[in-house]
Amino acid sequence: MATANWKIRCVVCNKKKSTLKCRGCSKDFCYIHWDTHRQKLKIKLAEIENNKDTFKQSFNQYIQQPNNNILIQQINQWEQNSIKKIQQTAEEARQVAVKNTDEYIHQIEIKLNKLTEELRESREEEDFNEINLRQYQEELNRLTKELTKPLNISIREDSTSFINKFSVHVSGNNVTLISNGEN
Repeated sequence: MATANWKIRCVVCNKKKSTLKCRGCSKDFCYIHWDTHRQKLKIKLAEIENNKDTFKQSFNQYIQQPNNNILIQQINQWEQNSIKKIQQTAEEARQVAVKNTDEYIHQIEIKLNKLTEELRESREEEDFNEINLRQYQEELNRLTKELTKPLNISIREDSTSFINKFSVHVSGNNVTLISNGEN
């Protein structure tokens, strides 16, 4: 029996047989294993289609809910952190202002009590004239002014911000959005 030289070994069973060459992987398969090879390719194609369908669902959700985008979430997180810093700083400033205002109010109260006592004594003794009345009125005006605009307490804004800069850079485009603040 003569062996044909044209027969090639199957990559699966390693027997010299009539084979088909797969153009994708360049391997030779006998007719029996060719079907098995094609079946594996069909299974792989089905897996890819399933993965594509899963991606399509994710893609549709992404389009329908753009706020779930990781970039938008990072921007939202930066915003929340900045707001917290501002609220914390404002609360600390309020506490300082209240504490110092309380002390300032106490000083005004002492002056008011002194003025009240002087007025009472002047009335009881009937010891007053135009000069005294003008002095009492001036003192009352000073106290009123001090109460409405304290001399030793003021609010200043610093031009350097404590909120970090936040920017969005888009490759290929010159789009940059920057908040107030420093790095």
